Amino acid sequence: MIKRAVTLSLSSLLLSVAATSAVAAQDQCTLESIRAISPKDAVIDAVKVVEAPVPHCEVLGHIITQNPGPNQVNFTVMLPEERFHGRYYFVGLGAAAGFVPTTTSTELLGSYYANTTLQLLNQGFAVAGSDTGHKGMMWDFAIDNPAAKLDHGHRGAHVSAVATQAITKAYYDMKDKLYRYHLGCSGGGRMGAMAALHHPTDYDGLVVSTGFGNGNSVWFPWIVQYLVENPDRWVPPAKLALLERKVAEACAGPDGLVRDVNVCGFDVASLKCPGADSDSCLTGPQVDMIKRITGRFPVAPGVDAPGFSPTNPTGWSSFLIGNTKPTSKDMNNPWAPNPPPSSFGIGQSILRGMYFNKADFNMITDLDFDNPEHMKILGDHHADWGAVSPDLSGFKKAGGKLIIWAPIGENAVPPANAIEYYDDLKKTVPGTDDFVRVYMVPGVLHCGGGPGPQDSPERFLDKVIDWAEQGNRPDEIVASATARPVTPGQAATPVMPTLSRTVLLCPHPQVAVFDAKKGAFPYDAANWTCK
Repeated sequence: MIKRAVTLSLSSLLLSVAATSAVAAQDQCTLESIRAISPKDAVIDAVKVVEAPVPHCEVLGHIITQNPGPNQVNFTVMLPEERFHGRYYFVGLGAAAGFVPTTTSTELLGSYYANTTLQLLNQGFAVAGSDTGHKGMMWDFAIDNPAAKLDHGHRGAHVSAVATQAITKAYYDMKDKLYRYHLGCSGGGRMGAMAALHHPTDYDGLVVSTGFGNGNSVWFPWIVQYLVENPDRWVPPAKLALLERKVAEACAGPDGLVRDVNVCGFDVASLKCPGADSDSCLTGPQVDMIKRITGRFPVAPGVDAPGFSPTNPTGWSSFLIGNTKPTSKDMNNPWAPNPPPSSFGIGQSILRGMYFNKADFNMITDLDFDNPEHMKILGDHHADWGAVSPDLSGFKKAGGKLIIWAPIGENAVPPANAIEYYDDLKKTVPGTDDFVRVYMVPGVLHCGGGPGPQDSPERFLDKVIDWAEQGNRPDEIVASATARPVTPGQAATPVMPTLSRTVLLCPHPQVAVFDAKKGAFPYDAANWTCK
C-alpha cells in the first residue's frame, strides 16, 4: 500500500491539458452534474466537496450486478480540484475488501487508506475504490451468495473501475488518454491480479504483491492442523528469533539481509537440541513444525505449492502459529483464553465462504487433506477468487505493464509463489519479459514491516508508470528502509528498528551482490550490483 508521496514526471503536453481540464471541472462537483456524466448503470448516491486537507470532489455510487444477481457493488471516485495530471489510481484493499475507501471513511481501516488517498490526490491522481460487492473484511459473506462471491472474485472491482474511469474522463473533459494504475498487496494484490487475468483492458499498469499463484490460503489450515495436533510443535517467539539469527549468520549479505536462503545450505535440523531442551536449540517437534511451514503443501489433487522462507520467522508468531501455545480443547479457538493467530480466523472464513459453502465449517476438525473429495473442492474453487491461470496474454495484448513483487520475509503468503507463477507464465505467454517484471524484496514481512526496504511499493509504482507511459522497462531499483506503517491487520508485526539504508532490488532471476572494495559501506545500494 502506498504511504508517502510519489514524485512523478509528465510530458508538458499532458500537464497543459490536465491543468486546463482541472479548471473546467471546478464547478462540476454536484450531484446533478455527476449524474449527468455517469454511465447509465452507475447510480450516484452522494457527491460532496471536500476542502481539506487536499481539495477534491468525493463521489459515492453503486452498480447492481446481474447474472448472477442482483447484488449491489458500491464504489467511490475522488477527483482532485487542483493539479490533475491525467492519472487514475484504483485502491487495492487488503483482506476481503468490504468497504469503500474514502478520505472521510469511518471504517476500522478507513484512516489507513485515507492517508494513502490524500497523498495520491495531492500528486494529482484521481483515486477510486470499491467494496467489491459486500460488507466486512472476512469471507463468510459468500456462503449461499454466488453473486457476491463472483463480485468479490473480480466482477465488482471491474464494474467499479469502468464506471469511475468514465466519470473521471468526463469530469475533466479529457481528450487525451487517461493512464490507469492499480497497486495492492495481500487482498489488494489479489484484486490487481484478477484484473489482469479477467479484465485485461482495465489498467495500463499494475503493481501486485502476493496476488498470483496456487494455494489461496490453504497453507493456513495445513500449518494450523499440524500445530494443534501436537502443541509441543509450537515454536516460542524467542526461538523464532534464534532461528532468524542463525539463518542470517549463514545466509545474509554484509547488510544483514537474506536474499536467497536456498543457495546458502542452511538446514534447520542443525539447530536441533542434542539433548535436553534449551533456549539455544530447537526440540524435534519444533524442527518438524518449521519444516512444515517451509515445506511444500498440497493445494489440489496432484498439485502442491511452496511454503514460507525461514529468513524472517519472527513474524510467524502473530500470523501463523500464535504468540502462545495452543493448549485449549476448544476447536473454535485452541489458543484460548489467548487470541488465535491471524491464520486461524482468516483460514476458517476463507474455507467457509470460498470453498465449502458452510457457515460452521471448522478448519481443524472438518478439512481432511487425505480426502480426495476435499482436495478436489479446494482445487476446483481456487480460480473463483485467485489468479491461478498463467495465461496473461490478454493483458499483454492490451499493452499493460505488470510488476510482481514478493517480500522474502513474508509471514502470510509464501513468497516463492511469485517465482513459480512467473515460471509458468513464461512457458505460457511468449515475450513475458516485455510486460512483466518480478522482484523479490529481502527483509520485508507481509506487505511491510521487518528490516528491509519499506518504500518498495512506492518505487515500483514509479517504475510501472514510467514503463506504461514512456516505455522504459524497469531494471534495477533502489529502495530504502525508512519506516512506514505495515499492512492493515499486521499491527502485531511492526517495522523493526533498523539502520538507515538503501537497498538494490533486482529483477528476478538476478540477485543483488555486494561487489565494492573491502570496508565499503554495505548499507548503500551504490555498492551493490545486480548479477
